Amino acid sequence: MKKYVYLAGPIAGCDKEEANDWRNDVCGRLVDGIVGISPLRCEPLIKERYDEAKDFVDGSGQYKDKRFGTPAAIQGKNWLDTKSCDLILAYLPKVSVGTIMEIAWGIALDKPIILVCSDAGIVNHPLISENINWIFDNFDDALDTIHGLFQDYVDTKKVWPRVTLADLLALHSLKPGEVRIVKHG
Repeated sequence: MKKYVYLAGPIAGCDKEEANDWRNDVCGRLVDGIVGISPLRCEPLIKERYDEAKDFVDGSGQYKDKRFGTPAAIQGKNWLDTKSCDLILAYLPKVSVGTIMEIAWGIALDKPIILVCSDAGIVNHPLISENINWIFDNFDDALDTIHGLFQDYVDTKKVWPRVTLADLLALHSLKPGEVRIVKHG
């Protein structure tokens, strides 16, 4: 069985790296059986940035990419992804109207939501703080939570490691309170 995580985050006005780098990093760190779904898999990049509205249409006012480049197509794809996923991982390094909309859809659809954000103005807003299941300021904690939630649902040989101090001491055959000095060079 696979579990799907929708990767909600800013796109409008972002360049290719801003919009994709964090998503690619998260996808690369998910264990086997957990799939990151990027809304950018078929969204058009116009020139250097996503969503330069004047560049979405040709000289006659028609949308250049009628399959994925119209506002209705983008909304439909993002709604499908939000509705179909098992969990939403939302990243808000800045305010993003689209991401807030996807969070609201997730709340309405009763989806578990993890938010990665360090902006106190966003995190402490009552509609965010009272409706988001987990709020972190880093992806490591978010990924640890995703793996913990889905670990027993997916068939995987790649297990998210949980290393305790006792594990480390056993690995190095030390007893609690014992110190070993290692000289290098």
